[in-house]
Amino acid sequence: MAPRPTRHRVALVIALVGLAVSGVILDVDRRLATQTGYTSFCNMGGVVNCDAVLSSRYGTFLDMPVALWAGVAFAAGVLAAIPGAFLGIYGGLADLILIALASGALGFSAVLAAIMATVLHYACLLCLTLDVVVIAWFLTVLPLARNFHAAPGVAWLRRRVAAHATAAVALAVALAGGTFAAVRSPAPADTVADVEARDPQFARQYVKLPVLPLRDVVRPDAPSKGPVNAPVTIVEFSDFECPACGQAFKDLHDLLRARNDVRLVFRHFPLDSSCNEAISRTVHVDACLAAAAAECAQAQNRFWEYHDLLFQHQKTLDRESLFRYAREAGLDIPTFRTCLDDPMTRDRVGADVRAGIAAGIESTPTLFINGRRVSGALERMYYDYALILEKAQGATASGRP
Repeated sequence: MAPRPTRHRVALVIALVGLAVSGVILDVDRRLATQTGYTSFCNMGGVVNCDAVLSSRYGTFLDMPVALWAGVAFAAGVLAAIPGAFLGIYGGLADLILIALASGALGFSAVLAAIMATVLHYACLLCLTLDVVVIAWFLTVLPLARNFHAAPGVAWLRRRVAAHATAAVALAVALAGGTFAAVRSPAPADTVADVEARDPQFARQYVKLPVLPLRDVVRPDAPSKGPVNAPVTIVEFSDFECPACGQAFKDLHDLLRARNDVRLVFRHFPLDSSCNEAISRTVHVDACLAAAAAECAQAQNRFWEYHDLLFQHQKTLDRESLFRYAREAGLDIPTFRTCLDDPMTRDRVGADVRAGIAAGIESTPTLFINGRRVSGALERMYYDYALILEKAQGATASGRP
């Protein structure tokens, strides 16, 4: 039976859809890089945060946006599908290119999806949409290998084994290349010039982030650690149930242990509608209760010990567990119970929430580094980069309380 153009035409349409989605992502990426304070429609708070994913170092590959690479691949796929879709040419070089592009796209998408789930702890709906397009493209294109001859007597290029080998090699190369780029850590830096050389995109985007006076985001009695007169103050609005906040907890703990030039201030922003009026639906059911319990630990001068226990047990923050952690932290339990049931405790959490809303917070964690608003957790090395840039900027020193 002679091959039909249907599959090529479907592959062409899917590639056009992928090209369109890549264009939308590129536009969001451009706005994030150039517009101060821009928040995309795909930043919905909680774990759904395209901005945090696209602004991370995983949003680029070889110093070019990943969405641009995707757009180039889909554009090439459109061209490769045309001979089969409209000219009746099957089983040749164009089909091999189409198979290679779809297979490589699948491998790279798999790496990026794994990074979102295991490293960033954020979901980018635009990226996931592109992943679905890639999967559909691969499933449509791979059967084109049947258009190649199985007989050993034909030229190697037109043998079916060439098509299968092309798919396997493209998939393996994409997986290997994407994984290598992901695990390669940014190099340490000592100066602004080093930061700009190591990651020019981060340096450009960071200095464009909106800045508030620190007095607008620091509560005078908020728990803090590090030198009061440190040249850099990080105010963290966080949620004890938030996975990305858990990663930020580990990295900030390491940062403060390694450096004596930074102060950390903690404030609450639970993604729980029972104490956060900005949340239309509860994302983390025990977040408000955990925040209140942390306030009660603060009242007994045990905030940081209790804070660490909450982040170490993020998945079990029910009332009974909160009392268990209170005992582990050495708190007076009757006093803790009275405090936890006191409406004024929730009011203090609510004050942090209202301050966060006024400061433009839409997701957790949100950090104010010398007043510069950073939405989402940074990777460990980028905290050092930010400190270098802040010391050079010195833009908000007068706003420090």
